[in-house]
Amino acid sequence: MKNRTIITFFALLVLALINTRCAKENSSDVNQNRIYTSYELIYNASEDKTYARASFRFGNMTGTLLELTNPSEVRYNGDLLSFKPAFVYYEKEYAGLLNTGSFTWKDTDGNSFVNSVDIHLINYPAQLDTINRNAAFEMFWQGDSLQVNEVVYLSMNGVMESDAQIMSQSNVNSKSIIIPLNKLQLLGQGNGQLYLDRTFSPALQQKTSAGGAIISKYRAISKQVYFN
Repeated sequence: MKNRTIITFFALLVLALINTRCAKENSSDVNQNRIYTSYELIYNASEDKTYARASFRFGNMTGTLLELTNPSEVRYNGDLLSFKPAFVYYEKEYAGLLNTGSFTWKDTDGNSFVNSVDIHLINYPAQLDTINRNAAFEMFWQGDSLQVNEVVYLSMNGVMESDAQIMSQSNVNSKSIIIPLNKLQLLGQGNGQLYLDRTFSPALQQKTSAGGAIISKYRAISKQVYFN
């Protein structure tokens, strides 16, 4: 009986957390100039799919999530984004890489806000199959050097997924990222995986007084390497 009580408690706790995360209001119930807008353009090379997403909150980036009320809508390159109730965001998926375009959000007052973003490509260096764990390793990526508002993230898992490590590079004009010795030594010898992301987050071109954010991300196909 005690175990059943514990299970029931955690089930209710998880349900409460889900409900809290997905709590929302209708956008028509708030001042349109106080809506914070977030836009994402994401390409996943492993899937060969592009995701255009938008979400709306009241007041700021941590405010209550909003569901748009007719006639309010959000589009990407003219295509209407569909509402995803489980996540409280709007999304459209595209086959292949769609590396540039514009989001257009129309509020309930008829005002339109247009914001554009590009996806910047990146890939692993050719012939990368082994990384020595006994010295720091500098990985030079394939792709342009970093611009302002760009960050490259390199994640790696060793033999055990629990030994995951992550590095980032945001210095303008950089074309490489360093894996320090202390992080490599936390990995066991054997096969592992690398995950490479490049993000770009310029300022919004059109926004309400509440502001917002826009970001693009290119995720390269995960790569298997041997940690020697």
